[in-house]
Amino acid sequence: MSCIPPFKCRRRRTVLASSWLSVLAVLVLLWFYLYTFDYGSDQRELPAAIQFVANDGKPGLDHPDNADRAKPTTTAATPPAMTTKERPRPTATEPAVKLRQGTYIGTTLLASPRLPKSIEAFRGVPYAQDTGGQNRFRPPQPLPESTETFDAVAWGKICPADGVVRRNMSEDCLNANIYRPAGLVDKDGYERTGDQGAARKRPRLPVVVYVHGGGFNTGHGAERNMATFIAFAEAPMVAVNFNYRVGPLGFLPSDVTAREGLLNLGLRDQQMLLEWVRDNIEAFGGDPGNVTLMGLSAGAHSIGHHIMHYSRSSKPAPFARAILESGATTARAVFYPTHPRHLVQFREFLIAAGAGGVPESEIFPYLRTLPLKTIVRAGKVVWDKYSANVTWPFQPVIDGPNPLANSSIPDAPALPPLIPDLPINSWRSGQHLRIPIITGFNTNEGTVFIPPKANTAAEFRAFFQTLIPSLTSADLDKLEALYPDPVTNPSASPYTKVPRGMGKQWARLDAAYAHYAYICPVLQTAHFMSLASGGASSNVYVYQYAATAAHGTANHADEAPVAAHDLADLGGGVPGLEAVAREMHGAFARFVAGVAGSGSPNEGNAGGEKGLPWPAFVSPFTTAATAGSGAGAGKIMVFGEGNDERSGGRHRGVPAQVREMTELEKEACRFWWERIGLSQGFGRREPEALKKQGGAKL
Repeated sequence: MSCIPPFKCRRRRTVLASSWLSVLAVLVLLWFYLYTFDYGSDQRELPAAIQFVANDGKPGLDHPDNADRAKPTTTAATPPAMTTKERPRPTATEPAVKLRQGTYIGTTLLASPRLPKSIEAFRGVPYAQDTGGQNRFRPPQPLPESTETFDAVAWGKICPADGVVRRNMSEDCLNANIYRPAGLVDKDGYERTGDQGAARKRPRLPVVVYVHGGGFNTGHGAERNMATFIAFAEAPMVAVNFNYRVGPLGFLPSDVTAREGLLNLGLRDQQMLLEWVRDNIEAFGGDPGNVTLMGLSAGAHSIGHHIMHYSRSSKPAPFARAILESGATTARAVFYPTHPRHLVQFREFLIAAGAGGVPESEIFPYLRTLPLKTIVRAGKVVWDKYSANVTWPFQPVIDGPNPLANSSIPDAPALPPLIPDLPINSWRSGQHLRIPIITGFNTNEGTVFIPPKANTAAEFRAFFQTLIPSLTSADLDKLEALYPDPVTNPSASPYTKVPRGMGKQWARLDAAYAHYAYICPVLQTAHFMSLASGGASSNVYVYQYAATAAHGTANHADEAPVAAHDLADLGGGVPGLEAVAREMHGAFARFVAGVAGSGSPNEGNAGGEKGLPWPAFVSPFTTAATAGSGAGAGKIMVFGEGNDERSGGRHRGVPAQVREMTELEKEACRFWWERIGLSQGFGRREPEALKKQGGAKL
C-alpha cells in the first residue's frame, strides 16, 4: 500500500516505533516491580501500617492464594499419615533444610533496593498438625517424623479470622516462615565454607521470633517483614514469624471451656512454636540457646504471659530476651473464664453458631462438626457487638487451678496452666523470668480504639464506665480531674486540639485510654523487671515512638515498618523516617544479636557510632526514687520526635533522643496502677495493702 502524502508513512512508522518502545518500557517496569517488590521483598501482600481488629477488623491485604502444600493431618483418634506432592531432591543452589518432619526446600530473595542482602526464605513450614476436624478446639498436636521432601516456597494458609474463610485461610494454619542470610548454611545446618577439607561446624546464629498482633482476633505472622529485619541488621541472624489460632478457635473462655481444659489454645500454639524452634532452628543455622521474642500489641501481651509462665515451668525458657511493643500482661483486661462478660459472650457465640440448645456435655463435640464458616461467622457476630466499646470477646484468661477445670477428653494429659494467677499477683510475687527486655509505647496509643465522635464529658465517663464497670463515681471524678475537660475547662486542658471531623473529647479519650491500656502497663512491666534485675544495673530499656501519621498523631502500631526497616511500603520520600529506622531497628537488631543471657541495644556500639546510647530504665516508683535520691530515673528513648512525613509534612524531626518520664505519666500510672484489680480476675477492688507491694510507692 502506498502512502500519500509520504509524511503519513513516516508518521505511521514513528507511531509504530513509539508503541513498541512503550511496550518495552512497560515490560522493563514490570520486571523491575517483580524483582524489587516480589523476589526482593518477602512481604508484598502486607501494608506498612498494620490493620488491627480495631480498624474495621481487617488484618491488611490477603496473602496470594497459593496451592496447598501437603502437610501432616490427624485427628485425636487416628495416627497421622504424611503425604506430599512429587518433589525432586533440591539442587545444589536451592536452599534446603533437613528436619525430623521432612526436608524443606525454600527460595532465595535476591538483594534489591528494599533488601540490601540476599535472604533465604522457607515459607509455610508446619510446626504442628492441622487443627481442623477432631483437632478443632484442642491443644496443638506435634508433627510426625518423615523422610519426604516438601516445597517451602509458597505461603502457608493463615488462621481464619474476621468472620470469613478466604482462599488463603484454613484450620491447617500452624505454620512458620523462617529467614536466614543466603549462602551461609547448608541443608544439614552447617556452615558453607567451600573448602571440602574444612571441618564442618554450625554457625549458631542469634534468632528472633516475631509474635503477631491483632487483638487475639485477627492477624497473621507475616504482618512483620522479618526478611527486611535481618537484611538490614549488621550481624547475621535467623528470623521466624508464624501463625497461631485467633478468635473463638484460639480463645473461647467460659466455664465449659475451663472444664474441658481448652482455654488459651492460641497461647498454647505459640508455645508449641517456641518448642519447635528450640528443637529445629539449629538446622537453619540458628542458636536455640540465643532466641529473642519480639511482638506487637497482642503479640507483646502474649510474650508477657510467656515470661511469667516459664518462671514456673519445669522446662527451661525457650528464649533469652524479649522485645515487647505496645503490650504487657497488665494491659487491658485479663479475667477469669467465669467472669460474667465471658459467660455472656460465650452464650452469644453458641446462639450465633446454632448451638444454643446443645447440652453442655455435647457442646464441643457438636462445634467440631460444624462448617468452619459457621464458627468464624458466629465469632464475627459477637465481635461486632463489643468491638466499639473495647470490651472484646475471645481473649486470654486466667487458667490456673480450678476444681471444675477437669477435662472430658479420655486419657488427656493434664496441661499446666499458662496464666495461673492474676498477672499483677505474679509481678508482685516475683513469678517472672529475669531476662533483658526492650519495651515501649507510641505517643497516641488510644486513637484507633476510642469513639471518634464523643463530644461531652458524659460520653467520656460513659466510655470508661462501660469499659471498667467497677469504677465508682469517685474514681470517675478523679479520672476527669486527671484529664481536664476541653469543653468545660479549655484553659486548663491540653486536649482542645482535635483533627477535623473528630469529637471534642477525642484527644482527651486518646490520652486516658492510652495510659490505661498501653503506656502505664508497659511502664509497669519496666518497673517490675528493673527492680528484679537490680535497678540501675538492669537490662531493661524503654522507648517511645513519636513520629506522626494518620490524624497527625503517633498511633498504635505506627512503628511497625520502622522497627522492621520495611520503609519501601511507606512509598518513599521519608528520609527522616529512614534515619529513625537506622536508630530504632539498629538498636533492636543489636539487642537480638547479643550474647545469650545478656542483652543491650548498645552492644557493639561503643561511643555511639551506630546510634545514640540507650540508658537502662530505672523505675521512678521506688521508695528511693520518690524520696529524691533516684535522680535520673525513668529514662526513655524517644524515636522520631517531630517527624511528620507520614502525616504529609516535611519535618524530619529528631531520630533519637533521651528524656525522663513526665509528671503526668507518673500521676497517670499511679492512678491506673491503684485500680489494676478492676481489670483482672473478677474485676474487684484490691485491699490497700496489695497496692503497696512490688517496691512501688503508690
